[in-house]
Amino acid sequence: MASPIGSSSAWGSTMIAETASRTLVVFVPGSILDDCSLAPPAPGDVVEAVLKFVPTGTMPSPCAQSVRATARPAYGRMPAEHSDRGLHWLLEVTGDGWSAAWWSDRPVTGPVELRGRFFVDHGSGASDDPAPARGRVRRVRLVEQQRVRTATGEHLVEGSERLTDIEATPHRFWSNWDDRTEGEDFVRTGVLIDLDLDDVPAPRSGFVAGAVSVHGADVWVIDRSNPVLLHLDTESNPHRVVEYLLPLTIEPPTGEWTRAVHADGGGCWITSRHDVFRCDRSGSGTLTVQRMCTDGGRGVVAEGRLYLLGSTRPMLCTDRRHGMVRVDPDPHPVRMLEHDGRLTPVKDRLTLARVTAWACLADRARGGDGTEWAAAGSLAAQSPDGTVRSIDLDTRTRGDVYWVHSDPLADPANAGLVPVLSLPTAPVETACCPTRPLGRIACLRPVPSSE
Repeated sequence: MASPIGSSSAWGSTMIAETASRTLVVFVPGSILDDCSLAPPAPGDVVEAVLKFVPTGTMPSPCAQSVRATARPAYGRMPAEHSDRGLHWLLEVTGDGWSAAWWSDRPVTGPVELRGRFFVDHGSGASDDPAPARGRVRRVRLVEQQRVRTATGEHLVEGSERLTDIEATPHRFWSNWDDRTEGEDFVRTGVLIDLDLDDVPAPRSGFVAGAVSVHGADVWVIDRSNPVLLHLDTESNPHRVVEYLLPLTIEPPTGEWTRAVHADGGGCWITSRHDVFRCDRSGSGTLTVQRMCTDGGRGVVAEGRLYLLGSTRPMLCTDRRHGMVRVDPDPHPVRMLEHDGRLTPVKDRLTLARVTAWACLADRARGGDGTEWAAAGSLAAQSPDGTVRSIDLDTRTRGDVYWVHSDPLADPANAGLVPVLSLPTAPVETACCPTRPLGRIACLRPVPSSE
């Protein structure tokens, strides 16, 4: 159902909905309303939801519209087998103020013209989910569709939708098809909303707490996917919050956390499945950040050392590229990070048992005074007496960050690996770091607090 811009498709001369008024017509299935993924919309409500686009079939639908968009494949993701035995590839289509997921029956990249329906979707919580569309509801219509019984069960007739204007979405159990229109074989399947993409307040892009760790009066909280780290000084009243922008990647958001933080007396460790970073905090509040290794895992800090935990048994996992695959356990389930960045396998059984037992969830932490900290988008603290309070993270100052680079070409350990050739490099300020025996390093200038 895709064709290049300018082609003579059947709907090529149709007025394009979003470029004319920046209004999308979106179908909200009853299943979305039943599981409370979206509150029943009414005119005037601001709605934010992940959308999917479904091209129309052989029969025209009154819920369909024509759109122009740019298609971008979910690179590296295997196709899915459709009910018609054909292959469908996942793409993200982006238009004027909206984006949606689209399963295409052909690999497509670039400008497309489509005709079909927008659906509110649950989303997968993975990096392939499109950015949520955000708009104000201008109109709500009840959608009823004809139901037929065949030898294979009950089916909805394609293109049989009929629409009725209503003041607000009814509160009912939509999945009950026995509640059909009296005297007719029509069932209520959901509502169709007109979504104004312009008349909405600016979205608030705030800090999303993903992981937390505590050491004494220091509380460290890291964003779910962005490289933003907060330090809370709980001895001050109110708590003093300092924000550090880290030289780390922006990770695809998930339902939980993409990185974990592990506090200690000098600062904290940051671990992920990709790498390990060390963050040392000076008395002035400056944070020195250095990548220690390009391997990762689930982190545990025990007796002043950082350990990385791997898998101990084979598993069946859904792989992005290959689908369902078997994953064998790691050859070394526990590794200890040495001062020079090497990971040493732990073989002592007592140490293995002790470190494994100390593993905990990254979004929960217990302070020395018994306070329970929880990072779930926001940050909350529960005192030993059961009192729960929400922590204000919006009032914060910007802290200075030094980014320490190791130079693999100058490290004596790599002398035999470096070919004799000259590599052009950009000039950087260099300094000697006495605490990290990783050869020559370069320290970038700190980011001023005013920036």
